[in-house]
Amino acid sequence: MNAWLYMHAPQLLLDTQLALQTSVQQQQPQILLEGSRVGARQVVQYNQAAAAAGIHKHMTEVTATTLVAELQLRPYQAAQEQRILEQLAQLWYQDIAHIALYPPQGLLFEVASVLRLYGGFHGLLQQLQQRLQEWPIAYVVASGDTPMRARLLAQAGHSVLSNDARTVQQAVAQLPISRSGLEPIHITRLQQLGITTIGALQQRHRSALGKRFGRAMTQYLAQLQGELPTPQQYYQPPAQFSQQLDLLAEVASWQQLLFPLRRLLQQLEAFLQVRQLSVRSILLQVKHRDGQHTEQPIRFAHPVWQLKDMLGLTQLQLERQQLSQPALELGLRAQRLEPRQLQHGDLIQASSEVAAPTQPLGELVSRLQARLGQQAVQRSHSQRDWRPQQAQQWQLWQANTLPAMVMPQLPRPLWLLEPEQPIDPQQWQLQWGPERLASGWWDDAPCQRDYYVALDQQQRQGWIFHSQQGWFVHGWFT
Repeated sequence: MNAWLYMHAPQLLLDTQLALQTSVQQQQPQILLEGSRVGARQVVQYNQAAAAAGIHKHMTEVTATTLVAELQLRPYQAAQEQRILEQLAQLWYQDIAHIALYPPQGLLFEVASVLRLYGGFHGLLQQLQQRLQEWPIAYVVASGDTPMRARLLAQAGHSVLSNDARTVQQAVAQLPISRSGLEPIHITRLQQLGITTIGALQQRHRSALGKRFGRAMTQYLAQLQGELPTPQQYYQPPAQFSQQLDLLAEVASWQQLLFPLRRLLQQLEAFLQVRQLSVRSILLQVKHRDGQHTEQPIRFAHPVWQLKDMLGLTQLQLERQQLSQPALELGLRAQRLEPRQLQHGDLIQASSEVAAPTQPLGELVSRLQARLGQQAVQRSHSQRDWRPQQAQQWQLWQANTLPAMVMPQLPRPLWLLEPEQPIDPQQWQLQWGPERLASGWWDDAPCQRDYYVALDQQQRQGWIFHSQQGWFVHGWFT
């Protein structure tokens, strides 16, 4: 069974721009203009406020500005709209593997292999709509037994979703010839011949149409009927993630950039999910009016891939940062990617059988680093040295550090005092010992001590030692 789905978003670029604006800005009439000569440019996209004021497609710039004095004008950018189309393809690639781009505003999906998985067209459409919760764009989706039928229905605004080929064929036959996708000159000639619908065109003999309109017409009809396969170039996600977002207006602070940043992080989540990857570091890039750039690295203490985790940790780190000058464009690049896998060998991990116990700790460290800075969060690392002062060192937290040195299992307290405190041995009750230490003769810190585990008068368990200088408590057991 052949099954195709086509998504057409006629206002894709403008809808994406409106989504980044405040509710007050969205209520202002806005249009996108296409053309090279100022004044003679034509309207290609417009919002509801502009439509309510009488603006329509193909209206000239002069007429539109005369009709609406407070009209906001922006140039239409086809390259930027195609980038948005690619971002949508990457978002939906999590659900459908065969996606073809039809710039500037369409996506074609080959869905025969996934219809049963989602319970038909309606279930699949619900899944696609769920992916677009952060993308308030207007679009039409239609199905078809051939790619061209699905595309013509969607572009005409007819959301037909059916497994019945006859239902789809009848819907396409009723479309006006102006919605056929043929060349304008051919449409005009067909209308002069009294052919006003696609169905009427299909009833004519192909040989006669071919003689009058050429080979392109016969190929068109063959593709429409599914007799001539339409070659598709399916979308392939990029190997690296790097995306930019035009902010339309200057943004003065990192906090104001969090809303558009959420859009970029959602795209990153889709990128990571498709490849089963996590990220340890991202780079935010801000472009300013003078062409200068500001870069802000964001690092995570544990691998993350979900939007909520990346956004929350990024927000904490940006609270301590300030923009030197307002931003006009925001970019995001993923820098440190790694496969999702079980993490083993962590010194603090209680069990090496599962990775779940380390996850809350990693999240905590990431939040502490984001709030306090990386230098403020450190971890202890064991060294191969018998002397307590040298056996434990503090270093910056890195989840991928080398495993600690394996030392004999001897009683050691987690809480060491620095410096050691003198004590009266008469007030202590010995429990274990002695452990004699005679080390460090090769450097400037020799150590000759006898260590004991003992209880003081408050029944606190301490680690005490005797040396030539006397008795001292070196640490406490908790």
